Amino acid sequence: MSKKKLSLRFIILYAILGVGLISCGREEQPSSLDTEKESKTKAVQESERSIFDSSVTTFTREEENISIDADVVIPDTVKEKPVYCASGEPLPLSEMSEEMKNDLLPPDISLKFDHDENSPFFSLENLEDIDHAFVLAYNNSCEFIINSGLYQHYTNCIVTETFAEEYNADLYQKKENLDFMSQADAADTVRRLFKKYGINLGEVVTAYVMDHETMQQEEDIIDISGEADPSLKKESWSSADDTYYFYFRQEYNGIPLIYNLYAGQGFEDGEEATVMLNQSGIVGAGIQGCYAWTQTDAVDLISLDKAADTLFQNYKGLVGTSYEVKRISFMMDIIPGKDNTAELRPVWVFDTTVSGEDYSFESKMVIDAVNGLELTV
Repeated sequence: MSKKKLSLRFIILYAILGVGLISCGREEQPSSLDTEKESKTKAVQESERSIFDSSVTTFTREEENISIDADVVIPDTVKEKPVYCASGEPLPLSEMSEEMKNDLLPPDISLKFDHDENSPFFSLENLEDIDHAFVLAYNNSCEFIINSGLYQHYTNCIVTETFAEEYNADLYQKKENLDFMSQADAADTVRRLFKKYGINLGEVVTAYVMDHETMQQEEDIIDISGEADPSLKKESWSSADDTYYFYFRQEYNGIPLIYNLYAGQGFEDGEEATVMLNQSGIVGAGIQGCYAWTQTDAVDLISLDKAADTLFQNYKGLVGTSYEVKRISFMMDIIPGKDNTAELRPVWVFDTTVSGEDYSFESKMVIDAVNGLELTV
């Protein structure tokens, strides 16, 4: 073989190897069609991520100091029907004051009826002594109140705050039913009664079954100054004192309500609507945010992913503080407005444990399910 032919073959081989080496050393540049396809794929993925999915039951996501490994609770009605906002005005309860007297007041109580003309707010009071005191009121915070002497005695027997040294509420969760009525029937009785007045109570968050023996044993007669006050002591106890103490949620169109303005101040879950019932009837109640609701517009809902985005944007990277979410609920939040009015808006509620070096507490992070903004107290 001549040197000339050998040189030519070497040159050709070198050229082939050179092209191969160059190709291996650089990334293949996508065509404009590939770029357009990738862009459309990302857009579709982002769109799917933004769509409200009512079938989701769990949600997991973790970034830096925020961990979400949560059960997701979405009411069936949200899965089946559109979600509507609502506007609220004070309930016209003063127009039903006589009926309420018959339904809610002991027959031996004579009350003073006090309200301004054309006002939905009222107060029926008799405060002569603690054993016979009774207050039935609806105030300009749209709070429905029943306060009686028995209610005062019974609340002196229970401490529900788990952080309190005197906590004893667990003593009232050792049995399910009382002799005069089952717990389920008692809850239904309360719901039916308040529904007559436009107050829709839904699920029971917590139930305390307060038998008279335990109440007598746990009665606390310490006054607000920290001194023992014998006048606070109930003279006698019997089975007539057996009482159910319910923490309810109000509902609208089958969706549980949260009153974030109230709950965000550190109150217990469900404490926005509490009712005591014994065999004589309602002996105490405190229900926040009682409005006459008018349905407004159907709304488009953001996905849980989008709601979580807000949580991460607001709290990710905060040094020394961690956030752990174990439950997420779809609810409606009561937003107070002007002149005793309010609005109902759909929200995602993240039940969150907030922890630091020397503290830990439970909090509800509430994200508007329409615009994605966090609703703070």
